[in-house]
Amino acid sequence: MLEELTDTPGERLLGDAYAADFDRNFWQIGEPGFWKLERLQEFQEPTDDSWVAFSKGDWPEALRLLEGRREALTGHYAKLRAHGFETWRIRVVEQPLTDYMHWELRLLLLRDELGGHTRVIDAGKVRAHEQDGPLPELITLGDDVVYRLLYDENGLQEGGVRYTGSGLVSRCREFVRALYHEGEGIGGFCAREGLLPAGGEQ
Repeated sequence: MLEELTDTPGERLLGDAYAADFDRNFWQIGEPGFWKLERLQEFQEPTDDSWVAFSKGDWPEALRLLEGRREALTGHYAKLRAHGFETWRIRVVEQPLTDYMHWELRLLLLRDELGGHTRVIDAGKVRAHEQDGPLPELITLGDDVVYRLLYDENGLQEGGVRYTGSGLVSRCREFVRALYHEGEGIGGFCAREGLLPAGGEQ
C-alpha cells in the first residue's frame, strides 16, 4: 500500500489548506463511511486540552477532560449517523505501550463507546506490509478521496497528501478494512492492559 501511494501523484496540502479540504469532503461521505489507519506511536496534539494536561504529567486532569467530552461526542456521532455514515478506525499498537498510547487509547475507548468504531492490531501483524517502511497514516472518505497524513519529526500533523480516483480509494479502504477485521475490539484490549476506567489510573 505504501509503494502504491508513493508511486501515485497526489496533491500535497499543508496547514489550513488541508483542514479546509478535509472539512469540505468530510460531510459529503455517505456510505461506505470514514476509515482510518493509525500507525505512529507518538503524536503532539497541542490544541487538545486533555493532551496538554497529559503532557504536563497531570493524568487525573487529562482523564477528567476526556470524560468531559462525552456529551459533545455523543452529539457528534449522532450527527454523523444523521448524515448517513459512520467512522471506523484501526489502531496499530506496539509493546510496551508508550505514555502517549496510554492516553490516546483512553480517548479512542470513549469514541468507540459512543459510536466511533475502533479496533487495535499488534504491530507484529502488519510487519509483512512494511518492507518499504512503516505503514502510512491513512484516511478514506467514502469513495472519493484518501489522505496520507503528514507529520513532522515531533509527531505534529502538518497536513496530508490527497489522492482521488475510485479505484485507489477503494483499494486503500479495503486494505484498512482488512486490518480492522483482523484486529481486536478496543474494549477487550484495554481491559487486558488495565486501561479501563474501573481499573484505576495508569
